[in-house]
Amino acid sequence: MIDIVKTPSKDTRAFGWVQDASNINSLCDVVALFDSESDFHNRLISELIPNLVSEIDGKSKMIDALNSKPLSLKYKLLTGTSFTPRATSRCNGIIQAAVKGQKRPFLGDWPADNYVRWAHAVGFIKYNYADDSFSITQNGLKLTHSTTPAEKETILIDAILSYPPAYRILSLLKNPDTRLTKFELGENLGFNGEEGFICYPVRSIVAALAESNDANERAKIRSDWESSSDKYARTISQWLGHLGLVNNCKKDVTVEYGHNLYSASLGAFCITPKGERVLRNFDGNSKHSKTEKIVSYEIFATKGSDREYLRLRRSLIIKCIVENKNKATYEEIQKFLKTHNIDDSIETIKDDVLGFINLGLNIVVSSDSAFLNDKIADFYIPLYKDLTSKSELSKEKDEIRKQLKNLSHDYLSLMDLAFDPKQNRLFEIKAMDLFLNECGFYGRHLGGANKPDGVLYTEETYSIKSENKNYGIIVDMKAYSGGYNLPIGQQDEMKRYISNNQKRDEKINPTKWWNEFPNYLNKFYFMFVSGTFKGEIADKLNKIYLETKTSGVAMQIISALLIADKMKSNEMTLKDFENIFCNKAL
Repeated sequence: MIDIVKTPSKDTRAFGWVQDASNINSLCDVVALFDSESDFHNRLISELIPNLVSEIDGKSKMIDALNSKPLSLKYKLLTGTSFTPRATSRCNGIIQAAVKGQKRPFLGDWPADNYVRWAHAVGFIKYNYADDSFSITQNGLKLTHSTTPAEKETILIDAILSYPPAYRILSLLKNPDTRLTKFELGENLGFNGEEGFICYPVRSIVAALAESNDANERAKIRSDWESSSDKYARTISQWLGHLGLVNNCKKDVTVEYGHNLYSASLGAFCITPKGERVLRNFDGNSKHSKTEKIVSYEIFATKGSDREYLRLRRSLIIKCIVENKNKATYEEIQKFLKTHNIDDSIETIKDDVLGFINLGLNIVVSSDSAFLNDKIADFYIPLYKDLTSKSELSKEKDEIRKQLKNLSHDYLSLMDLAFDPKQNRLFEIKAMDLFLNECGFYGRHLGGANKPDGVLYTEETYSIKSENKNYGIIVDMKAYSGGYNLPIGQQDEMKRYISNNQKRDEKINPTKWWNEFPNYLNKFYFMFVSGTFKGEIADKLNKIYLETKTSGVAMQIISALLIADKMKSNEMTLKDFENIFCNKAL
């Protein structure tokens, strides 16, 4: 049953997805601390907490809680809190004491939180919405009471594959000849196109690695260019690797980026013979029945102001399908949502269903319906306030979704990124990916000191090379939370880039970024891209034009998406695109 339960007002939890927790033995210890009969539980009380936790940080409170009957532990007591600066951190959580850190004898609050999520996601512990606490499940007791390594491994494999994203990762690798990078796995995991499930385009990674001659820069790209979905994919693949179901491998990747071919070798994952056998058994064969999958309300969204709204809508869609004997038309789902005061389009519902498939649920879709060919464990839909209203951004995204007929809805994530300054680099990379790979431009993402964020240009667009017909664009992109007003500093910076390109003097700018443009070009424009613009943008663009004799445009990300959709279907050409440079906001 998928029941709706009224709960007290509470802090929402980010369950369902895990990052940076991958030690299987530590997972087993975390589960064991909830079993008062386990050796580890007793060691925690008698040794670890007394040695690692001071009285001021809750030593007695933790020991009293671990001695309580029945054993139920509050979230904050498990994870503890953070310290600033981190170097002064003290152990003030039960799981912090239970798991040894890399450099200290205890964990911080963030990795402790991820171990809670992990144990909860695979069904070893359960959550009580009424008091924000956890207790062990029957499956958790099976793990702590296992007597042989083989029995323990079987329980772990069954539990981890009952977690849909882990099943999804293994399914994507089911062909023994398949090798996939974390970026390729990440772009096929979860609800693509929204905050919390954003991934780096693999072609951008490969192009950046291939273009760089600096070993340190390449190492930084490999380590730092990782978004939320990429981290989820990497973490889950590590679990499967520890259980012998996948192996680490290398993959030589060749991509087309901006009409050019680039190659690089990336770390990847591939399935093992053991993984193939386990997956066949899990899917059900003559000797094995299908295993129940564990989902939770929290797994359906992770970030953003509409997180709870999305969780509610998606939980209700699953509830509708399950209660309709595992099959429902999109119209039936839409009507069911309306009974709960949620009014969303068929296009939005279809995207959610595709998200369920990327989540790891076996759903068969047709033009008008969805069939759930899976067993799902019971879960609760908590209601603690009215969650049926959504933000203006979500409303805009739903309207754009209806209009995108040719462009992948994964690009809708740009509408989230465009308003998040913390993810400015990812916004730049994905926006350039949109122009280069969906609109037909040549060019590349640049970024860095004394360089624009990117350059775009046309080449042989009109059958023959022509100085009068092909053109180049200097691109500057800004992820800004409240609307970008194009301050004087950014105006001056664009003027410098235009001047650099006109003079092409390496004494003025030794980066020589203008060499990215072909020599045959003599017509150039500039373009700012952001979520939205405010203030007298046309006046500011016109000032740049008056000083540089170069026309430009301020393009909102919504306009970029709609234009890309038209260009992908040939309703709009690169020549038509040139007409937008009229010193106005678009």
